[in-house]
Amino acid sequence: MRSKGSALWRKCERIAGGLEIPDPFDAAAFVETLARQRGRPIELVELPTRPSTPCGVLAATDRADYIFYAADTSALHQEHILLHELGHLLCGHAGDAVVDSAVASVLVPNLSTDLVRRVLGRTSYSEEKEQEAELLASLILHRARRRPTAPHQVQRLDGLESIFDGRSGGA
Repeated sequence: MRSKGSALWRKCERIAGGLEIPDPFDAAAFVETLARQRGRPIELVELPTRPSTPCGVLAATDRADYIFYAADTSALHQEHILLHELGHLLCGHAGDAVVDSAVASVLVPNLSTDLVRRVLGRTSYSEEKEQEAELLASLILHRARRRPTAPHQVQRLDGLESIFDGRSGGA
């Protein structure tokens, strides 16, 4: 079991390490960059949240990849949802899950569940694929948040260091 977790970690680290992460981080800009790199559109679609539906859904079609995400949640939660769904996309999970009737009715309420399944593919994943997408989303956020985004922030960090080591702030 330990080697399986290590392999998952290594795979997600490799994927995250190869990504161009905008600085400062902006999820929409990140999505645009990925779409451009992949040569395939990624459309972001707000989704009304309902108790029986997920916060986010990845749907791949012949024309584009669609990420449906909860519209009525915090910006931070939306960002995480987008990164989680991108994690599925980057790990090659598109088309690997199952559309249930509750999700189909929210995504395309005027079409039958069978038609939505044929067009959009699948929208729920195995536990292992969920862990993989979640780990990749977390690694992307970690990489995006661990570096200063502007020279004035570096100066602020230098000032904080001076508080703890006795140096005078400023630069």
